[in-house]
Amino acid sequence: MNSAYLVAGLGSVSYGAGDFCGGVAARRGGAAAITFLSGFAALAVLFAGLPWTPGVIRAADMSWAALAGACGGLGAMLIYRALAIGPVSVASPVLCNVGLALPVLVGIALGERPSALAVTGLALAPLSIVLLAQSSAGLPAEERGRARRVLWPAISAGLAAGCFLVFFGRVESGSGLWPLILGRSVGMTVLALGVLTWRKPLVPPRAAWSLALTAGALDSLANVAYVAAVQRGSMSLVAALVSLAPATTVLLARVLLHERWSPPQRAGFAAALASGTLISRG
Repeated sequence: MNSAYLVAGLGSVSYGAGDFCGGVAARRGGAAAITFLSGFAALAVLFAGLPWTPGVIRAADMSWAALAGACGGLGAMLIYRALAIGPVSVASPVLCNVGLALPVLVGIALGERPSALAVTGLALAPLSIVLLAQSSAGLPAEERGRARRVLWPAISAGLAAGCFLVFFGRVESGSGLWPLILGRSVGMTVLALGVLTWRKPLVPPRAAWSLALTAGALDSLANVAYVAAVQRGSMSLVAALVSLAPATTVLLARVLLHERWSPPQRAGFAAALASGTLISRG
């Protein structure tokens, strides 16, 4: 097994756990404010790791990181918009599938040629995401119009997330944590400008702080894992593994919030496990 894909799998779990914490925190405060506050914990984790991860600062790496950070901040705002106007069961799989497709296509365009096993895992990844998002047999009639309206905002958000993965995937090995610090700082700046433009509060209620900060720390660890993995493995395969984060989110909701799983979600979790195994073996 390529260790890069093991690291990517750990990053996927961290992304999923961070999404779970952020989602629960957003029930207690605004999603944008939660994301902004979580950024401080993310930066704290990165700065704490600096002494153990020396690296060379290159202009090209910092440029890619700044672009990734801007896409991350823009993507967060677009995700809030998509989730606000349409059902999550539609927005979530569209976001994940578009976000996965872009780095896969870029990786193949750059000359990556995954093995047959890995390609099978790649094919299972978007299927598992769609299944994991199916919390019910179908949408109520009154939500069908909202489902149609959410498509373009969700696609835009997915493109921004995909660009985030692609741009950070271009950072070369040996760069340390400075590109991630710059990317996070740029993303927080973009997010803050958007929140202030909307005249929304930047700070959530105190009851949401601990979960928000936990979400930020987990997201930062996931970003470190993604960058470390993509520098040692295929961008398309690493991105596919990272995109399986909803499996962790759904599992945590099942265990901690006692949410019931629908039959499609059970199948989606099995497909996610199979996808990760095939990619890591391929």
